[in-house]
Amino acid sequence: MNVRKRVVPGGVLAMVMAAVSLLGTAAGANASPATAPTIVAQRVVTIDQADTHRFLDAHEIDSLDFRVVTRPFQNNDTQHWLLTDLSNGLSTIQQVSTGRYLDAYQGSGDDFRVVTRTAENDATQAWIILPSTNGTFTIQEASNSRYLDAYELPSQDFQVVTRQWKNADEERWRIINV
Repeated sequence: MNVRKRVVPGGVLAMVMAAVSLLGTAAGANASPATAPTIVAQRVVTIDQADTHRFLDAHEIDSLDFRVVTRPFQNNDTQHWLLTDLSNGLSTIQQVSTGRYLDAYQGSGDDFRVVTRTAENDATQAWIILPSTNGTFTIQEASNSRYLDAYELPSQDFQVVTRQWKNADEERWRIINV
C-alpha cells in the first residue's frame, strides 16, 4: 500500500522548524539554541539527474526501506522536495509527500544506499549543495563527503547511492523550483 499525505501550509512550517532544529554545526553535533543555524532560504523543488533526466523520488513503505530512486517525471509530491538552506552552509532535503529527510547508509555493506528517514539530528541528513557545470549542482553528504549518484539500470531499480567524486554527469543534478 502506498500511503501519501498532502502537505498543508502548517505542515510545511512544521517541516521547516524540524529542519532548523536538525543541525547545529557542520559536524552535525547537537547545538545549544544560541548556536543553532537559522533558515537562509527554503523552497520546494524537483531534483533530476543531469545525465538521465530522471527525477529524485522515494519508496514510501518500510518493506522497501524508504529507498530513494530516480523515476521519469511524475509531477507529484513524491518528486517534490523541501530544500532548506541553513546559515551554517548546509542544507536539508525533505520529501514533501512524507516529511522524511534524505539520508544515506554509511557503509559499503549497504552500498551507501540513499533512503529517507525521520529527523535524526545528525550530519547524515545534511547536504552541501554547490554549483557545477551547465546549471547543475553537486549534492554532497556532509557526514562523509560522498556525492549523490544513481544506478542507471532497471535491475538496480535506479537506486540512488553516494559515491566518491568521479567528475561525471551522474553526480550532477538540476534543481528546479516547483
